[in-house]
Amino acid sequence: MNEQNPDPNPSPNPPPPVNDWREQRRAERMARREARWQIHAGRPYGWIGGAILILLGIVFLLQTMGFPFLLNWWALFILIPAFWAYVAAWRIYQDSGRMRRGVAGALTVGILLTVLSLVFLFNLAIGLFWPALLIVGGLALLASALWPR
Repeated sequence: MNEQNPDPNPSPNPPPPVNDWREQRRAERMARREARWQIHAGRPYGWIGGAILILLGIVFLLQTMGFPFLLNWWALFILIPAFWAYVAAWRIYQDSGRMRRGVAGALTVGILLTVLSLVFLFNLAIGLFWPALLIVGGLALLASALWPR
């Protein structure tokens, strides 16, 4: 570096000098928006909220038109965390490339929530299923204790 050219590799398009405080604030806001966009760009699950609203709208529309459709529609909300448990299991499996303790735990949670939701949705007797839920929970604890991290 010499005194006449302090930067030996100047960028081809240097940013313009910011003289106005409004321009500086606008640039900061744009940078924050871009950072938020980059954070959410890797998550292709933004459509799930819209799909849930559409399904709820269909349920309400069918009920108001007189079609018998899912008396316990609120049990559909139990499927939301079940879906995310399946997504977590898939991500852990993709990251590690093999079945691990985290995959088994997330799958177990997803299966338990799915079965519980189906029991409520179709008005099944919970007395028939709670022993099976306890068995699945116990198997999950055993699997998580014996599976490698």
